[in-house]
Amino acid sequence: MSVHKGGEPPVATSSVLYAAARELSRVCGRVNADYLACKARDENPAACLAEGERVQRCSLNLIKELSAQCPSEFTGYAACIDRQASEEYMFEHCRSEQAALAGCRSAAARVPVADAAAAASVVAAASTEESK
Repeated sequence: MSVHKGGEPPVATSSVLYAAARELSRVCGRVNADYLACKARDENPAACLAEGERVQRCSLNLIKELSAQCPSEFTGYAACIDRQASEEYMFEHCRSEQAALAGCRSAAARVPVADAAAAASVVAAASTEESK
């Protein structure tokens, strides 16, 4: 896994995406579903570019958020997953890191905003950036 510096999010390697998977599903699930529905309606790759960009933006915003809110827990979980790559991603070896990230996210959600509001802000940011 690549080390990030200066508050920048890690590069979205497979281990980083695996570490963010639960949150990606929860926060970006709607935009992912919209993209898949578009792809099912139209086989032309150009037809769903806007939806694909929303998925990418939502995912990147969430990875930035995870890196800012829970930097050590997120990078620790991703690093553990990365170490398991040679063993066909044996996720059970990373349960303590996964629990630490979940605990951090849960604590972060209870402090200033509820989960729904945090999820809405990430999706809204993805939509806002699209209109620029």
